[in-house]
Amino acid sequence: MKTIFKSIFVVLAALTISCSSDDNGSGGNSGFFLTAKVDGQNYSSFVTPTAVSVAGMLMIQSSASSGNSIQIQIANYDGVGTYTSGNNDLTDGYINYLLLGDTPTSFQTFTSVRGTGTVEITEVTETSIAGTFSATAPENTPGSTNQVSITQGSFRAELQ
Repeated sequence: MKTIFKSIFVVLAALTISCSSDDNGSGGNSGFFLTAKVDGQNYSSFVTPTAVSVAGMLMIQSSASSGNSIQIQIANYDGVGTYTSGNNDLTDGYINYLLLGDTPTSFQTFTSVRGTGTVEITEVTETSIAGTFSATAPENTPGSTNQVSITQGSFRAELQ
């Protein structure tokens, strides 16, 4: 499962970087944002958060200036509504937090698949998607007892 998350992260990170060329890096001028508290610390997307909806799957990607990131995946996406994840069931989707380590190839991933997560989609337009989210996300390493608490999450992401 760790390999799957790494692969998904790489694809979504590339999508975020390639789709944000019109962003000036300020994170606030476009009206798009993704913010949360991760273990009580502020998280804010540095580049425009992007959302892609393909074949009933919604994926939202964000990256902070620190290199940390939050990814949200909703399986069986069907517009406005509340979606949950957890119970070690990857088919429900997830909320992931990637914590960058001391080197570019060193990081920890935390996932609501092993814990619990809730995403509420409150608005969908032709160009954006908005909502709130929260999660208890254990580290995605067998035997680890580390986890993060993601609270007060909200977003308005550019819909690709």
